[in-house]
This record gives sequence, structure tokens and C-alpha cells, in this order.
Amino acid sequence: MVRARTAIRLAIPGLCAGLLALPAVAAAADGGTSAPPSTAPVAGPVSPTPTAVAGTLSVAPASLLEHQFASISGSVGVVDGGHPSWLQVRQGRGTWTSVLRATAAANGSFTLSWPASRSGVLSLRVVSSSVATASSLTATPQASLEVYRDIVATWYGPGFYGNRTACGETLTKHLVGLADRTLPCGTPVSLTYNGQTLTLPVIDRGPYASGVTIDLTHAAAQELGITETVNVGMLALSGPPLAPTSWFAPGSTPTVPAGATGPTGPAGTTIAGGATAPGA
Repeated sequence: MVRARTAIRLAIPGLCAGLLALPAVAAAADGGTSAPPSTAPVAGPVSPTPTAVAGTLSVAPASLLEHQFASISGSVGVVDGGHPSWLQVRQGRGTWTSVLRATAAANGSFTLSWPASRSGVLSLRVVSSSVATASSLTATPQASLEVYRDIVATWYGPGFYGNRTACGETLTKHLVGLADRTLPCGTPVSLTYNGQTLTLPVIDRGPYASGVTIDLTHAAAQELGITETVNVGMLALSGPPLAPTSWFAPGSTPTVPAGATGPTGPAGTTIAGGATAPGA
């Protein structure tokens, strides 16, 4: 697993906020108007298991903050053109939930705008039916969307170096990680701030200030360019526990501090002022 700085788009230019945009052929069917989509679940098809997969589906951007709009486009089978369709969302292996109802154009094409109303690594699909029976349901291929929570983050470190964290790590001024109240030790957490992303492990418990969700170690805050309490995007990821890493400012000599190990494994390979590769 490799952790690296990458650009992330958190805005979607060109979208008409709150509007469900359909091709002209589809819009004409209801007089050329469309109602703003609701963030609440809508009545969907009876069966959550379509009998066939057909058409196409794409989502842009691939990552955004909760309640920002995702642009979803593609096509259902031509036989389903002009008939009801539902945008469905699920997290992990959970239940598919219908979040938008629309009608595809006569040729099966559609363009939807969905205000991401839940956070997590989501799977999306569009389900359609040419007749009102569950046995005739078809679905597009699935697409993935990462939705980050907008949370408040602080940082800590000075005065605690050399102490053991609640997860058993030795805290140093170079250790990259975060404190969270409930996530298991080693949980990989993706953060977005000022156009960059960083994936780091849970290494401690906290914070204890009201209204604050996570505490970054000083090194993690430095790597993201954070010097005060700020809002960041947060997304807890699945997978094996992530080992801690160490970060060094550009121009310094990278050395892994003694004792920078713990229950999540040895400290990973470190590159000064840049990307790091966590231990396996």
C-alpha cells in the first residue's frame, strides 16, 4: 500500500446546483422541467438484484466532500429508454438504496446530479425497468465514489514526545499519524486539505476538545501544511492495519527514530519532504 500526495478536486464546475439534468428528449416528457433531487432515499424497485447488467456509467469527480454534487452519466439499454430509472448507492457490502428517480432519454442516455448525502467509499449504479415487474430489472455497471466528511482537525506533539500512545507507538516529532476517539488502532484514514491527500494510520486516542474530530501528530500536520485548527476532509478506509511512518522536512536527513514501532508494525520507508511507503 503506497501513500502519496495527490491532487483532488473538491468542486464540480458547470453543474447547476440542486438540479437533476436530463437530456432534452427525456426532459420534454415532463414539460421540460425537473425538480431538485432530495437527499433522502426514494421509492425504488422491489428487487435489489437486477437480472442483467447493461449500458454504461461514469461518475465525476471520483472524490468529493459530503453534500457536494457528483455528475453521473451513462446509458441504460435502449429497451429501457423513456422508462423509470433509479440511481442506487451502497457502502461496502451493504444494502442498495435508491436516492434519485429519473427517466432516461429515448436512446437510453442519462445525466444526473446527486448531492452526496453520505460519506464513505460508495458504489453507484442505475437500475431501470421497461415494465413494472421486479423480474425485468437491469442495471448499469457499477462505479465508485469516495465521499469525505468535512471535519475539524487539530495537532499535537510537543511535550508528549517519548511517551507511548494509546495504540502502543512511541511518539516522536517525526511520527506521522492521528488520534481518533473510536477508530481501531492502525485504521488507514485518508485526509484532504488544500488540494492534497494523505493516508495515515490511527495511532492514538483523542482529541478531547469539543467540536474537534481528530488530532494530527506534528509531523502529519507539517506534511499537510497545517499550522492551526482547520477543516479537512476525512475518509476512513478498509483494509489491513497501516504501519506508522516518519516524515522529515525537505533538506533534513531522513532517519527512522529509535523506538518508532508498535502493534501496527515497524515504521515504513521514509523520503524526506515527500511521499512515504508504509510498512507491509
